Amino acid sequence: MHGLIKLLVVFLFVLPAQALAQESRLTFGGDQFTAGQSARIDAPVARDLFAAGYDVTVQAPVSGDAHLAGFNVAQSADVTGNVYAAGFSVSLTGKVGGDITAMGNTVSVAAPQPVAGNVRIAGQTVTVSSPIEGSTLITAHTATLSSGVKGDLSFFGETLAFGPGARVDGTLTIHAPQEIAVPVSVAAAERVKFERLVAPDYASEAGKTAEHAVRSMWPAVWGTGLWWLLLFVTGVVAITLLPRLTQSLQSTGSTRPFRRLGVGLMTFAAVIGLVPVLGLTLLGIFLIPFALLFVVLACMLAYLAGTYLLGVRVVRALTSVDSNLKRVGVLALSIVVMGLLGMLPVIGWLLTLVVLCFGFGAIAAIIMGRLSASDRPAVPAAAVAQTPEAV
Repeated sequence: MHGLIKLLVVFLFVLPAQALAQESRLTFGGDQFTAGQSARIDAPVARDLFAAGYDVTVQAPVSGDAHLAGFNVAQSADVTGNVYAAGFSVSLTGKVGGDITAMGNTVSVAAPQPVAGNVRIAGQTVTVSSPIEGSTLITAHTATLSSGVKGDLSFFGETLAFGPGARVDGTLTIHAPQEIAVPVSVAAAERVKFERLVAPDYASEAGKTAEHAVRSMWPAVWGTGLWWLLLFVTGVVAITLLPRLTQSLQSTGSTRPFRRLGVGLMTFAAVIGLVPVLGLTLLGIFLIPFALLFVVLACMLAYLAGTYLLGVRVVRALTSVDSNLKRVGVLALSIVVMGLLGMLPVIGWLLTLVVLCFGFGAIAAIIMGRLSASDRPAVPAAAVAQTPEAV
């Protein structure tokens, strides 16, 4: 049990404290956690790598799996295990000893060495020029294959082009609106399957969709309204009864947003990881229900804090927020706007995750600040009396 407490302290406090720097790193059990506006991996990683930031660059070998998330993601060093990458621009030019799972607007797999496992890619523009030992699944508007695939290849999209070195040894299945010609050098005709992607008849389906939506929307409307009301009441109580905490949150959330986001991402991961960690011990199994309750409450408070702080940042650009009445107004507006944005398809969950991590980051920064202040030794009264000012 003592070891479990140490583990939780590392995840919940040490990691957020280190993430206050421009780039934070934590090595735990051979795994490396890196976050920052520019996350650069320039030293070998003994086991798994977890990296997040605006620019994520892997320039040193990784002995385990690599989990990469950022706006620009580039992997040029060898990864012994699997690669999981997500970003706007994803470039994988290093050797991969396992599978590749990647998504982004532009995704390129261009290592000269073969990818040992399967490849799964989703993006607007996808380019694959690395030999693939396994099978490949591509979902893209436009994809280009310039290497050999020893397994099967399945493509969902509009355009599939083949470079000089393209070859599929297994079955090539194409799902597209129009049939795509496949050269014999890529795959023999008997190994090529084409399935037309047919756009649905929106006119005929509109009535069915509207009827179903009308019947099923009221429970969702009431559930959403109650959720917003719970957030609003909790926020009003905090603003009214905890003014110092509210002011500390506003001050913390108004500076270093990228650092707060990095801290929040790792704190969120640590909170979620509390449940499986407790499951590792016999006593911890009985504490799992309480841990689940803690996770739900922590996520709710973090989401509320992130929503309010982002709302304050926006409103402060137009006017001051210097009274409780204004703070309550900002809170109500922020909850409604963020709730509607969270309903957007595709990006709604991502916006909600950003707000959640931002709230976790602000709360973690306040906790670490207060812990640091409490650790400072008190100055004895006698010593204060003997100072020149006192004399």
